[in-house]
Amino acid sequence: MTTIAWRTSRRKNFTRTSASIPRRLVREGKWYLLPAYALARTSDLAREGMENSGSFRFADHIYRAKPGGRYGIGWLLDALFLALPASRSMRERHLHSRLHIATALRRGDVQGESVRVLSVPCGIARDLVGGANDAGLGTPWPVAHARLIGMDLDPEALALSRSLAGRDGTFEFIEGDALDASSYPRELDLVVSTGFGEFLDDDDLTRFYAACLSALKPGGRFVTSGMSRSKLADRLLRELAELHTRYRDAEALRAALGKAGFTDIVVHSDRYGLQSLATAVRPAGTP
Repeated sequence: MTTIAWRTSRRKNFTRTSASIPRRLVREGKWYLLPAYALARTSDLAREGMENSGSFRFADHIYRAKPGGRYGIGWLLDALFLALPASRSMRERHLHSRLHIATALRRGDVQGESVRVLSVPCGIARDLVGGANDAGLGTPWPVAHARLIGMDLDPEALALSRSLAGRDGTFEFIEGDALDASSYPRELDLVVSTGFGEFLDDDDLTRFYAACLSALKPGGRFVTSGMSRSKLADRLLRELAELHTRYRDAEALRAALGKAGFTDIVVHSDRYGLQSLATAVRPAGTP
């Protein structure tokens, strides 16, 4: 894997282009947003979004839903941002993945079969750890029946995931490019991925979905999501953080999964109407 490819894939979600957002706001005649920009930076969530676009820390902060900020006002703003429908909807996609992970592990336990699960790109692999906890992984669990794998290109994300997991023999974290099919483990029962497709154009999304398909065993399941626009959240993220995401509704998500070769595609909306939560299957006989 070349350095250029590594950096290109790792930064797919880094959409900021301005060296200075305040200077860009002044240049565009939007100086009236400068006080909002300065105030928002006291929030840990907003500051991470401004500095690192849609980083794994940004998503993880929303998944944890624990406010943090500076000078008191930052904590209050953070709590407000975390309470927005867009943030609550992002947590729904996290719970969507977590539920399917737990279900696959419980099924494997009942049937006495080994279960191999991949989260990609895993960021801080809270879905793997949460799913394992929900399934009851612990002392009575035969660890040979579960292999939970997180793949990411960022060594920091992998290190934080290892620290969060804290289980030798059940969890494995590997460095790999989500857009490179050769990086993937094989014969997987379940692949989960949320929050990555929103930063891919249609061609790269199909490429990514095809890589996930090839990693699954026939009959294996893929769990993913797509995001619809929240006007308020989109305005804040675009103007103050230059975080530009690609929105896809249920039909667009279903079409992309079908184009990649998946069948038995089921897509439903979350309770806020902002996330399309999808499951799909690798059909038998797929080369």
